[in-house]
Amino acid sequence: MDDLLVTGLFQRCIHEDFSLQLEKEELKDNALFLEEVSFGLRTAIVKVLNAIETSKEQPDDREKLVGLLGVFVLYSWISGEASDKKTLKMISKLAANFPVLHPVSNVRFLSIEFLSAHSPSWFRASTLFRDVRRDAAILKRSYLTRLDEALIKDSHETHRSICDWLVSFSTLAASSPAQNLSSQSLLDRHLQQATLGILLANKLQKFLRSAIDLHVLLEVPISKEQVRQLRYGMELLKAIEYMFNKLRQEVALSVGQIVGHLMSVVRERLLQFKSWLAEDLNSKLKTSNGNMFNRSPSKTREPELKLMDALCALNITMKALDFLPTVQGLFTFRLAFDVVTCLQSKLQEERIKEIEDYIALIELTLNRGSLIQMATDCSFLFWNKEMMATCFSMVYSQAGEARHLQYLVSAFLDGAKLLQCGCADASLYEKSIRDCLLTEVVEPICHDIETDLRLHVHSAHLKGAVNVNPTKTGVRDPSWFLKIKPLRLLSSFIHIKSRVEVYLNAAFYDHAAVALHNWKTYNEMKNIAELKYGLSLDAIHLPGQTLEQGVDVLEIMRNIHIFVACYTYNLNTQVFVERPSNARNRKNLNTVNVKHAANSIRTHGIGIMSTTVNFAYQFLAQKFLVFSQFLFDDHIKSRMVKEQRFYKEKKLQAESGYPVERAEKLNKDIRKLGVTDDGFSFLDQFRRLIAEMGNALGFVRMVRLGGLNYCTTACGSLPMTKGFEEAAKTFFLPKAGIDAGLILDKALESQNLSVNETDYFAILTNIFSELKGNDNIHLRDFFLLVPALTINAADAILQSKEKLHKRGRDAVNATFTDDGFALGIAYILKVLDQDKQFDSLHWFQSARQHFVAERARLEESLDMDSTGSGMNGLQAWSQKLASLSKEEAQNMQMMMKKITAILMEVELIEFTFTGARVFFQGS
Repeated sequence: MDDLLVTGLFQRCIHEDFSLQLEKEELKDNALFLEEVSFGLRTAIVKVLNAIETSKEQPDDREKLVGLLGVFVLYSWISGEASDKKTLKMISKLAANFPVLHPVSNVRFLSIEFLSAHSPSWFRASTLFRDVRRDAAILKRSYLTRLDEALIKDSHETHRSICDWLVSFSTLAASSPAQNLSSQSLLDRHLQQATLGILLANKLQKFLRSAIDLHVLLEVPISKEQVRQLRYGMELLKAIEYMFNKLRQEVALSVGQIVGHLMSVVRERLLQFKSWLAEDLNSKLKTSNGNMFNRSPSKTREPELKLMDALCALNITMKALDFLPTVQGLFTFRLAFDVVTCLQSKLQEERIKEIEDYIALIELTLNRGSLIQMATDCSFLFWNKEMMATCFSMVYSQAGEARHLQYLVSAFLDGAKLLQCGCADASLYEKSIRDCLLTEVVEPICHDIETDLRLHVHSAHLKGAVNVNPTKTGVRDPSWFLKIKPLRLLSSFIHIKSRVEVYLNAAFYDHAAVALHNWKTYNEMKNIAELKYGLSLDAIHLPGQTLEQGVDVLEIMRNIHIFVACYTYNLNTQVFVERPSNARNRKNLNTVNVKHAANSIRTHGIGIMSTTVNFAYQFLAQKFLVFSQFLFDDHIKSRMVKEQRFYKEKKLQAESGYPVERAEKLNKDIRKLGVTDDGFSFLDQFRRLIAEMGNALGFVRMVRLGGLNYCTTACGSLPMTKGFEEAAKTFFLPKAGIDAGLILDKALESQNLSVNETDYFAILTNIFSELKGNDNIHLRDFFLLVPALTINAADAILQSKEKLHKRGRDAVNATFTDDGFALGIAYILKVLDQDKQFDSLHWFQSARQHFVAERARLEESLDMDSTGSGMNGLQAWSQKLASLSKEEAQNMQMMMKKITAILMEVELIEFTFTGARVFFQGS
């Protein structure tokens, strides 16, 4: 800037000898000219100074100060020491109040230094300017202090004003004249709001630019709070720009109507001026009796001629009004209107100012696009890239401000406009913004989300390992950053959510590959990430102890007798879970599900499905032999005879049902017959026999569903056509093509074997129908043994679940599911055709009523409400507690918990049994 002023046109202009080109008189002696220049200079300075830092400040007012200082320097060289003292005082005040100006972007204009370097010596020696020059450093620092105070003090008011404008302007732009508003009123509001937005943006931009540059100039550090307020200002500037761009169509449609409306108002005011001047001229002509042109030449400059000149200038003004939207028309209008105001000082100053304001609004409306771009331009941040990292980290520290991130990125991207104007490559500048964004926002989000997921998992599995106190550490929600749209740069986008997903996928895969036994932990973290943050992550590709397609179903089928004893079956999830006793030296348990069956069928072919049924039949035949031997035993048979006699005598009804006490007694009687080394009674072993039979049936069901899964996947891409053979005939292909279509149809038909139509359970049920004959009469009382088996199974599964929380030798027999027992019971009842007889026992209803009554009895024993109220009730309750020892009270509470747990297990067995019976309804 200094080089331009010292060696450029300005320096040559102020030192030009104007007197050589004047014929009559020198400019220094032209008092009228000097007075007009001085008056115009003072008027312009007063007008600009009164508008700056107020709501009336125009977009180019601060730039006008630079021009006014240049005009004064030229005026001071021409006038010499004869300059007006008012003007000198005003210039000194201007330099003192605004020691630093920024005419464009980050270009710095130092007012005091400019006047010291270019004004004549007499001005530099004047008392007014000498004091200003002496205190230049103090004035700059006080100017910075004033800006810093306004930055903190007025930030809230500025934020509120701009937010109010954003809401009102968006609402107004979406409205129409039909909404209880006249068209003229709506246009006035459009003009008012659009103008207000430009003025607010211009004022805020000039403030930010001056504050940042003054800190750099004076080497004063910017505090963290000041950086936060500056960041808010940048975001508000870009919010205004975004609002104008969003509603640019509505704004553009209103420009023509607004300009037309303003021009009609100006024309109306000019017609009033014209009528006033015409009336004044006619009155003067009548007074002079119409002899104006016969006067002597000394009287040619009378008021009548001035009126005629003013009318002529006014006509030119009105003609120029028709061409006002152009630059030439606007210049002609201003020039002609200035002639009118100079010739006729009697015109009301308020009327003249009103027209000037309307012309300024017209000019602002016509140049609205460029003014918006200039007012919201943040290219000055190109020289302050050091603020970028701090601003981005501040946004990340306040997760609720995540939506402001795009505004902040756009503000720093404006610096690339300077590079593009200079035909320079802006890719490096864009890369610096991208790297800073990744370092300060994206990477911390990735690490924080991963840490949060780990804390969730560890706090659930390791009690007390993670202690998080939200009241001390605070609560941050990074999900705000995952909800924002991709951040737009110059030639690329940054989608934070996608980058977080890529990071977590890579992290989970790498960690699972290093420690295969932790795959389940990372799978839980993946599920939490989907539920809490909405992240779509890939499945964990390395499940523990599995290779490629998992366990081979063919090997299971060949060793089905080992499989059903070492695995427990879950009916609802179609999963077999390995017993802990079979995995003593491993940290994880194997599972077998439908996917494994489908993979095996894809490898070996669908023929293994029929083979599975054959193996299951052979296994069930062996188990039915043991089943029959158990019920044929004399000890068991004698007890079944008693149960049959009781059943016939009581003729059980729904109100009574089979007593739980009798089932528990039968369970205890059979236990008295003896137990194994592992503590299992004969009834326990019989229950496990039935559970293994149910596991075999569950395995058949899983293989069938695996076949359906495989066939669906294999045929999923095939078109639903009549056949390739018929299609070949339709297109008149040769015989070889028709034969190929026939072979393809057969191959596809083999893939779509009637898996749906084959009911393997019906086959396995009907094949053992001979068990219902007279040769197996000892099996007819099996349904009476089911209640005792149910109580035995409920106790066993309850003990197994309690061992899940223990370690060591007790955890070997822990398990949480054994639906094979319920499936086996349903299958055997169907084979023996004893469903109706079992239903007549009303066993589950009776068991539920029994345990509910027992629980209510225990609750009543410990309940204070049952003793009544008042002192009598308190005394009765105290006596009840006194009658019970502490040990007895604890035993009663433990008994109540046990009854509640057994009731729950019996109900679960009932639900599973009811679901399993559905499989055999069509058998």
